[in-house]
Amino acid sequence: MKRLGYTCYQKTDTFVQFESELGALGYIDFMFVNTSAGIAILERRVEIEDELLGKYPVVQPTDYLILKMMAIANNPERSVKDKADIASFINLLQKGQVPNVFEPLDMERIRLFADRFGQKNLIEKYMGLPEPDKAGNGLFEL
Repeated sequence: MKRLGYTCYQKTDTFVQFESELGALGYIDFMFVNTSAGIAILERRVEIEDELLGKYPVVQPTDYLILKMMAIANNPERSVKDKADIASFINLLQKGQVPNVFEPLDMERIRLFADRFGQKNLIEKYMGLPEPDKAGNGLFEL
């Protein structure tokens, strides 16, 4: 990545993040998976085709939000950017601008990982979602 003009700005056992030294090439994240949850994220990906970039894999929206929550939990200094990414994605979703090739959000999984990463307040704030009822069956109380 260094030869391609990128600098590593965060490295953990599960991912490495690079930033273009010139800023023009953006960011690249590598995720190393060794858990069933990580492998499942990669298995659920969708292949997208673009005129300029060709075909490339993209994670499902639910998994994108989970990864953003994990990034915030792992590096709170990046939270402003990651929270902005979540807010931008929710805005696209609300406007119906997320292509139908993707699965609908899996709120049960999002809540599970929000709890695991200590991000329940974040999900409630950005998604405006109440907690499931006390029976835990995902129903909302009025």
